[in-house]
Amino acid sequence: MKKLIVLSVVLALVASAAFAVDLGGTVIGGVNLVNGQAGDGASSDVMGGAQMKRIRIEGGGEAGEGKFGGYFRLDHEDKGAEDNGGLAGNAWWKPIDQVKIIVGSNGGDGFYGKEGVTGWMFYQTVSDAATIVNPGNCWGGSYSGGGDDNIIFRNAFYGGDGGGNALRLEIKPIDILGINIVLPYYMGTETWGAPKDGKLEDLFNKITAQIDLNFDFGNIALTYTGKKDAGDIYLYYGGSFGDLGLDFGFHYNLEKDAAMGVGLGLKYATDSFGLKFRTVATLGGGDKFTKLLADVMPFFPLGDNLTAFVSVGLAMVVPDGGDTLIGWHFNPYLQIGEEWGSKFVIGIKVSNDAAGYRGSATAPWVDEKIIKWSIPISIMVNF
Repeated sequence: MKKLIVLSVVLALVASAAFAVDLGGTVIGGVNLVNGQAGDGASSDVMGGAQMKRIRIEGGGEAGEGKFGGYFRLDHEDKGAEDNGGLAGNAWWKPIDQVKIIVGSNGGDGFYGKEGVTGWMFYQTVSDAATIVNPGNCWGGSYSGGGDDNIIFRNAFYGGDGGGNALRLEIKPIDILGINIVLPYYMGTETWGAPKDGKLEDLFNKITAQIDLNFDFGNIALTYTGKKDAGDIYLYYGGSFGDLGLDFGFHYNLEKDAAMGVGLGLKYATDSFGLKFRTVATLGGGDKFTKLLADVMPFFPLGDNLTAFVSVGLAMVVPDGGDTLIGWHFNPYLQIGEEWGSKFVIGIKVSNDAAGYRGSATAPWVDEKIIKWSIPISIMVNF
């Protein structure tokens, strides 16, 4: 047995020296200790359940004195062909210091996102816990109800290219200027081992291009994302002013019935107190209603590796000529452990979704009054 252990250690050291790959992993388990509903039409059943949200191994490294490199991720979740069924990665080459060529993906996390505190960074790692918070306010699904009427923070902020195996070009002629281009060749991919050709016409219609400017007073970015018929434009500004961070986002859809989104994010943090705030509103697009979403979350460091958070949110859907529909959430939780390391989290979730537009001429609005509640825990381990 001792010989086997020594041999394993030697092989690990040799592999590390030969490939120079930094390996890591994440395991996230969550449990709804108890959950249920209250209100008219609510289920009387008291439920509970568990989920292994993430079982992941990932790594990356460089070769050729930093001219070549790569990244890979093996995830237990079967996410489909866009990210190779849970196996994702990219390889890159820097022919000169000012140009980087990337082929592949990063598992759907998104390249070149411009969200600041309004996106994943609002809840940070707890976003990945599945049970503790509802991170869908950022990228899909919110307390505004459900269906096409949902408002999310990416209605105003560019969340990054989270697609599959694209060709990406990063050009940095000077320190303050970056130019990022995404050619989405993944649009024709069937599986990770069997690429399917797509029409170049469709490819260039769906190109993404970004100008990224970094000044002493903050970051300004202009992003265009193409679509088959018309594209979208995102404008972003992010800056830090002492203990205060500021994010501003504007989105304009170039289709005939143009839709606009405007968003703001703030973060204030000291050693004894912190506060995060984000809000987004959408107008136009032929929807005939205005939508607003806002979250605020004070947090309190209580000691070494112990922090209390209180997340409160409000969603409003205001149709022309109809009643305003309101959704909300109240979500305090306690984090024991390191923010960027391993931790135990326990919380309380209470929410009420606003009604959603269902597209019916006779009954377009469904007024839901059901309150959902749960007591969740999560154990998150990084190694």
